[in-house]
Amino acid sequence: MSDDAMFKMPTIDLSAKSLLTLSQLGIFLVFASWGLEGAESNIDYMFPAMMAVAGLALFLSVPNARMGVTFGIPALMVVMGVAMGENEMMMWAVFMLLMIGPIVYMPAMATGDPTLGLDDKTRIQRLGIVWLVFAAFMIFMMSDLAVMATDGEWSDEDPDGTEYDMSLDSTQQTIAQGALGLGVIGVLVFLLTAVMGREVGPMRPWHGAAMTAGAMLIGDYLWVVADGAPGAGPEEIPFILSIVGLTVLPACIAYEGSSDPSESE
Repeated sequence: MSDDAMFKMPTIDLSAKSLLTLSQLGIFLVFASWGLEGAESNIDYMFPAMMAVAGLALFLSVPNARMGVTFGIPALMVVMGVAMGENEMMMWAVFMLLMIGPIVYMPAMATGDPTLGLDDKTRIQRLGIVWLVFAAFMIFMMSDLAVMATDGEWSDEDPDGTEYDMSLDSTQQTIAQGALGLGVIGVLVFLLTAVMGREVGPMRPWHGAAMTAGAMLIGDYLWVVADGAPGAGPEEIPFILSIVGLTVLPACIAYEGSSDPSESE
C-alpha cells in the first residue's frame, strides 16, 4: 500500500502489537457504547458517533488521525457544551483530553510508528512520561480505588443520570487498600526502571505495568461487587481487558525490545 493511502488495514494476530491495536480500538468502542445509554435526542448521539469514528480512524491508521482525535474530541465537546448550555462540558473536555491523549499515542510510541517523526531515544522517553500520566489518571481519577481504600463509601452516576450510593465491607476495603498499594508500587517501579533507568533488583518496566494493571482489575471487581452497585454491564469485560492491554503491552513492546512476548523470553 502506498504511503499516501487514506487508510491501512492492520494485521490481526496474537502478537503484542496487534493486541495493543485491538485494545485501543476496544476502548473507543466501549466509550461509544456507554454514550448510547440514555441517548434521547439527535445531539446525544454525537458523542458515541465521534468515539466510534475516532477508534476506527486510529485502527485503520488514517493520516493525521492521532492529532485529530486527541484535540478534535475535546473541541467538539466544548462546542456541544456551548450549544446545549452545559458549562460543565468544558471541564469534561479537559478531562477527556488528559485521558484520550495517552490512549491515542501510547500504541504508536510503543511500536515506533515512523509517522511520529521521533528518534528511538526521544520516543521511549516520551512513552514513559505518557504512560505515567495514563496510569495515574486511571488509578486516581477514572477509578474509585482511592476512595474505596480510604472511605469505603462513594457515589457514582451512570450515563442516563441514575446515581448509585455504593459501599464496601471491611474485608473488601482491606482488599482495596492492598490494590491501591499495589498500583502505587507498580507506578514507582515503572518510574524507576523505565523513566529513570534505575535497577530495582530483577524488576523490569513491564513488571510495574503488570502490577498497575492488577490494581485496576481489582478496583473494577470491587466496583462491581460493592453494596448498591448496579452490576456489570456487557461492555465491562471488553473495557477492563482493553485497559489492561493498554497498560501492560506498551511496556512489553517498548522496553523488552520485541513486539511479541514470545521473542523476549
